Amino acid sequence: MADYTPKNSKDVNFVKRLRERASYDPETIFGILDQGLISHVGFHGSKMQESDSEESWPFVIPMIYGRVDDTIYLHGYISGRLLKSLGKSDGSNDGPKACITVTMVDGLVVALSAFHNSNNYRSVCVFGRARAVDDLDEKLLALTAITNHQFRGGDKWANSREITKTEIQTTKVIAVKIETASAKQRAAGPKDDEEDMNDQSVIESIWAGVVPIKTVMGKPQPAEYTKAPIPEYIAKLVDQE
Repeated sequence: MADYTPKNSKDVNFVKRLRERASYDPETIFGILDQGLISHVGFHGSKMQESDSEESWPFVIPMIYGRVDDTIYLHGYISGRLLKSLGKSDGSNDGPKACITVTMVDGLVVALSAFHNSNNYRSVCVFGRARAVDDLDEKLLALTAITNHQFRGGDKWANSREITKTEIQTTKVIAVKIETASAKQRAAGPKDDEEDMNDQSVIESIWAGVVPIKTVMGKPQPAEYTKAPIPEYIAKLVDQE
């Protein structure tokens, strides 16, 4: 299994602030990626040399995604900005650079001081080079992973009507192989200044603690036109909560 541990502080994935919260092992990184639902994909516009161009700005776009081993897959309509930018190749083996982040907030950390408020969270920052997926078998593998990821591994791809040729032709898939990555997590109560915690007037008038945050799946709401019963993969999804 890959090792993403940075060799020095200049490595792009080196966590500089609050280093004790960082993890670089694939097990932790993949686990957070598999739990998240939405990624934010950062990339450069396609015309970086034109400083006055709209495309000269860096972009960050929220995307659903799927993971297969150490590769993250993204998809969208063929003319989408992200797909066009990350799908370009200059003829070398080095595709466009991409940064993909996933974050889950698990709690509001409420401190005595406004400057010590925080969040409990799990986050991942992934770096890699992108390429367009042209092979049909890999494209179908990627689309299956992206589709099923949203359902916590439930096989929604198999529980859908058969895809059409037009759908495949108008959908572009991008692969980003993880070159390096880091995870950062916090799961603790507030950390206030000692003098504040020993000040009776402060601790008697200001509440401190953690407000947990949990994302849950609610009761499925069928579409007006559906005649099918709730499928097993949906029932299991709700039962997991």
